[in-house]
Parts: sequence; C-alpha cells; structure tokens
Amino acid sequence: MVKQGLAQIIDSIKEDSGDSVILVEGRRDKEALKKAGIPDYAILQVSYKDENRIYNEVMLYHRNKIIALYDNDRTGERKMSKLKSFLYGMGLKLLDYRSSLNENGITYIEEIDNRLGL
Repeated sequence: MVKQGLAQIIDSIKEDSGDSVILVEGRRDKEALKKAGIPDYAILQVSYKDENRIYNEVMLYHRNKIIALYDNDRTGERKMSKLKSFLYGMGLKLLDYRSSLNENGITYIEEIDNRLGL
C-alpha cells in the first residue's frame, strides 16, 4: 500500500464526507477539520456520549457510513474499539483513517490544520 500524504488523506475524507457522518471527540477537532475544508454539516462532535446516543444522532443524518476520527492515543483507541463493534452490530459501515493519519504524524485530530499550514 502506498503511503498517502496528509493533504491527500484530507481530500479522501472530504470526498467520503458527502455520504458519511464524521465523528470527532472535541470542539478543537471539529474546528481543525473545518479549517481543512471539511464541511461543518458532516462533522458530529461526540465527546463523552454513549454508543446508543451516538447511533441516534448519526441516524438523524440518514447515512450508513461513518468516519470516526478519534485521536491516536490510548483513549481514542479504546473509544474506537467500542464504537467499531457497536456500529458493525447496527449494520453501519465504519471508515477508519486513523492509521493513515498516524503514518503522517497525526496523533491528535486537532493538529491537522496546523500540519497543513492553515
């Protein structure tokens, strides 16, 4: 697999955001993605919410694909693991860009805009 640059990954996320909901942990994550050009309407901040509540909010978007952009730290990994098994059980497709972002030095989603020089 060819390593993609950060700008290419963001372009892929933008493209996928047309028929997906993007989940982020916090307000700064959401702001960084908006600065990177990802539409605000596609981003759902889900910090400290349980899986059922997240599912209900996602269903308001009428989407069956989800992009979970949780941080590449221990907390983000734990949240991602729980969310992944829950969403698969609900029949939703989860798109995971975390490893690609990690390969490009992104540990925290809120760093994306600075890394892109925005």
